[in-house]
Amino acid sequence: MAEGAPAFGSVAHLLPQTYKRLVSEWLEEDTPSFDYGGFVVGEEISEAKLLGKSEHCATVRGPVRKLLLGERVALNTLARCSGIATKSARLLTLLRKAGYPNILAGTRKTTPGFRVVEKYGMLVGGVDAHRVDLSAMTMLKDNHIVAAGSITNAVRAAKSAGGFAIKVEVECQSFEEADEAIAAGADIVMLDNFTPDGVKVAAAQLKDKWGRGTGDRKAFLVEVSGGLTEENVEGYVCGDIDIVSTSSIHQDTAGAMSFAISTDRLVDLYYENFFPAHPYTMPQQFVALRGTHGMELLLLSMHFVGSVYAPWTPTEPYYEAAYQALCQPNIPRTGFTIQALLMFATAQHHMDRRPESRKMLDRAIELAVELRINHKDFAQLHGEGNPVLEESFRRTYYFLLITDQHFAVVVNSPIYGMRDVANFLDLPCDDDLYVTGQIPTPTPLSEYEVREFADEEIVFSSLAYMYDIGRVVAHIMRVFTETGQFSEALIASADTKVAIWRSLLPACKRDAVKPDGSVDEVMFMAHMSCIVLQTSLHRPLSSLAYSLEELSTESFASPVPFLESPNNGRGAHTARALKAAEMQTRLLAIPCAAERHNLFTLCITATLATAQISACNILLEDRAQSIARDRIRLSIGYLSQMGTFWPLAKKMAKEVRYVARATLSGNPHVTLPPEPDANDEIDIPRDELIWPINPSAQIDIYTGLTMPEWSPGLTQMQPRNVP
Repeated sequence: MAEGAPAFGSVAHLLPQTYKRLVSEWLEEDTPSFDYGGFVVGEEISEAKLLGKSEHCATVRGPVRKLLLGERVALNTLARCSGIATKSARLLTLLRKAGYPNILAGTRKTTPGFRVVEKYGMLVGGVDAHRVDLSAMTMLKDNHIVAAGSITNAVRAAKSAGGFAIKVEVECQSFEEADEAIAAGADIVMLDNFTPDGVKVAAAQLKDKWGRGTGDRKAFLVEVSGGLTEENVEGYVCGDIDIVSTSSIHQDTAGAMSFAISTDRLVDLYYENFFPAHPYTMPQQFVALRGTHGMELLLLSMHFVGSVYAPWTPTEPYYEAAYQALCQPNIPRTGFTIQALLMFATAQHHMDRRPESRKMLDRAIELAVELRINHKDFAQLHGEGNPVLEESFRRTYYFLLITDQHFAVVVNSPIYGMRDVANFLDLPCDDDLYVTGQIPTPTPLSEYEVREFADEEIVFSSLAYMYDIGRVVAHIMRVFTETGQFSEALIASADTKVAIWRSLLPACKRDAVKPDGSVDEVMFMAHMSCIVLQTSLHRPLSSLAYSLEELSTESFASPVPFLESPNNGRGAHTARALKAAEMQTRLLAIPCAAERHNLFTLCITATLATAQISACNILLEDRAQSIARDRIRLSIGYLSQMGTFWPLAKKMAKEVRYVARATLSGNPHVTLPPEPDANDEIDIPRDELIWPINPSAQIDIYTGLTMPEWSPGLTQMQPRNVP
């Protein structure tokens, strides 16, 4: 009281509360009376071994029932502690690379019952564990200060109670509060929920006044805390900060898994599932080495895409976070922002939010054109001297162009913004080199243009071949918009370009499967694009009529004929369209993780499935029809599998089934299963989806067919031999 510090407490208030009774009640409620697992295994004596990375292991001997009771607890404890240690080391590495030499501390808010485990994980990861428990330091928060009357009163009371051995830390929301705390004798002031710039200014002012000044010098530490994660912690780095503390190292079990740890896993899922077919962001290991500076918007898009593949977390919060950030008027004008917009637009489209995705993609194109991403100097100026980042930005242009073209194709539009933007870039390198960071000297596009004259076969990247087949599509669109005609001469010209493209493919690119058995997802998409191009060219002039049901689909749009189909040559067009559809079946039958395919293969698959349905209705009978039905099933199976992740795919599968039922129901040669309830969802197991297609599918079921000579029309034609 002599110091003027009010002390309202008594000795009893220094003792911990006792919760033994409540804990016992909680445990009784959570533990069932019957241990059914224990009944199964009994009390037989057995051994359990805990293996480590070395040759040593720990052996525990006892009743099987008790060993199994402890197994999952031990595993979960070890996994949690290991995750905290890994996260600690990663954050510490980020700060050291940013030039921060001082203390990184973990959270003070540990999980009840797990304090020792979590503090130990921090120590293993090289991070200060902060106070070990409530008795290690006095932490004064806003509620303490309100109850004491002021910061000064609270600090002096704490000093009086704890004596010289217990440090006092005060949580401060402003420079003025921190200034008062230091004047009162606080050992540590925590700048809580400051902005990066605000932290640096406040810390410098405090050190100038109390630490470096000529007046009343005091020994104190400045700690910064509140909302710090891997994505933003580097922005808080400065020499006047003594301690950086963050709860993102471990936070939350049982209902609150750490957001930082969670989003790390979402980034993993993005790279596992989306990146293989859309490899334009930096490979994952180079993102980790680089840190997240300047990539905040891109990471939000990655989190959103990753959440689509994460069954344990809802997608909507990540969608909203990315959407709100990308819709801000003053977003950073960088290559990373273009990537974020492009990625988000692609995913948004397949979430069946297509009008919004078109606006998002247009924003990406507008920024890309403004920054001149189609020029060589863009990668050099923005690549920070990093060959991997420069390659990433080159790839971004190509994927932006290809994506814009796909957006136009799926709505049957011959016009898109990137079509007439000149390309001054070199070609990207192959994906295998890119993901390992072995970036060769970029190959000029001009070298690709004369590849047929080279003495030795040159293998270009899969992305180069996908870009080239896209140029054939662009040629068709450009000629159509200039002439207003979809003529047989244009079809012949496009066929020639496709034949050239196929004939000049090196042997290693003619198949989407690599020698090691993995799928080249970019080449997979290139072949799919070529197939749907050929089908779209020839089907309007073929006997594969469009049903009204097919023309009324909402999730995808079949290519609408631009001219009246002549009788002469219709058989040849029919054969070419069906041959292309047969090639697509072989691609879909490759046993692989279907969710890693390019998302625009969904629209391609739906479009080709309806062509198969038309053939099944009009041309095929008996065994040939059975094989064609299997091909339709395979397409529906792929769409259904992708529909577990992407709402648009689910809608496509439903509409393809509807077209099949409506089209084939009137054909007596086709046996359909019973009509399902409209509200039922049809799930196709994974094993059924990737089954190697029946060997009979290798037979050309269209050989020897005599193509019927019907009068042209868009509506469904009667099947062969049906009155």
